[in-house]
Amino acid sequence: MTSAQAPDELNKGYGYKTRPGYGQITEEAIQALASRIGVERTRNLADWELEDMRFTAGRIRRVALATGDYNPLYLDMAHARNSPYGTLVAPPWVMTGAEVTNGARDGMPGLHAWFRGTTLTWYRPLLLGDYLTSKGVLTMVREVASQTSGRAVVHEYLNTGYNQRGEEVGTMTTSWHRAERQTSKEIAKNQKMRGLADYSEEDLARIKADYRKEVNRGDTPRYWEDVQVGEELPHTVKGPTNQFQRAIGESGGGAGWARGDPGDWSHTHANAFKLFERHPALPFVNEWGIPEVPVVIHNSNERCQRYLGLPGAYDAGYQRINWSVHTLTNWAGDHGFLHKLAIRFPSFNIMGDTTWCYGRVVDKRVEGDKHIVDIEIWNDNQLGTRVTLGNAEVILRSRTAPDRPTWPVA
Repeated sequence: MTSAQAPDELNKGYGYKTRPGYGQITEEAIQALASRIGVERTRNLADWELEDMRFTAGRIRRVALATGDYNPLYLDMAHARNSPYGTLVAPPWVMTGAEVTNGARDGMPGLHAWFRGTTLTWYRPLLLGDYLTSKGVLTMVREVASQTSGRAVVHEYLNTGYNQRGEEVGTMTTSWHRAERQTSKEIAKNQKMRGLADYSEEDLARIKADYRKEVNRGDTPRYWEDVQVGEELPHTVKGPTNQFQRAIGESGGGAGWARGDPGDWSHTHANAFKLFERHPALPFVNEWGIPEVPVVIHNSNERCQRYLGLPGAYDAGYQRINWSVHTLTNWAGDHGFLHKLAIRFPSFNIMGDTTWCYGRVVDKRVEGDKHIVDIEIWNDNQLGTRVTLGNAEVILRSRTAPDRPTWPVA
């Protein structure tokens, strides 16, 4: 085996393109996946595993720093003790850890999975000492036509998260796009693809200046009555992304650490070979003949170009959830509560991109004793391309009942 061998030839040794139906959309594969609709799935964890998943001060700190969110509610015990929570809080986006399974690892082997979007709903926070466990169910499977991949399959999930007291913390619905890699690559070849980011000193100076403009509301209450429809949220900026940041963000700052593990495909050494023995058609094989887990396409421009025809490595989408939550919680402050976020990803976030996260108040209303603000959110990259779209609901305090807590949400 030499480096002169083509990667696709090397892949054949691991069952690549050799298993019947592997990497193809077939009626049998669609029906096999659809047979799981409504079947509840859980992660069966031993007591020591649950203990390891607790949101300790160190773990909360790691996940917050990994995504670049320096909110004192997560990092400063003295500040947190004087907040409405009375202790450190896990960043709301750790609710992505309630995801039991998804399109990247559920059925239809060999098909690529793209994260289309999600709706997160929070009912109560995860505090210092809490842990998150969950149940998940496949809710829908359907075949669709796609401009980017030709034939495709969409499947969706509902995940429900609980704390150690059995209280429902929130829910996460996800939607996934499954497609044949080779077909997607051929279509990408025929499309005009953008290049990778390139920055001047002036570009970097602008980014650094925008970082300095970040505003966290902190312990100053934001009252519902003071909010004006049409007002814009102070933006946050993220990036430019690079391989180190992406590795930290996809593992340390993504769903993996929220679940208490470093990611679904983060297997190395002997465990990697055991994984490939169970799933012989799973790995990509690189130019050195080494099998790699598919998550490499999120960290390597070359791998993503080779296998998908995209201009560079793309983020899975979880980071943009984290970044949008960061923008919303900065605006809401310690006394506000992020209740809902619906988000979708109309374009790729490519390695090297810088992302600006924006929001605008579009409505405000009262439901029962909850004073709710509706917010439109979006993310733009350095080219002005909109890579994220969504909307959120934030519950704020009211001047008519200034001491009424904004959570739990009934």
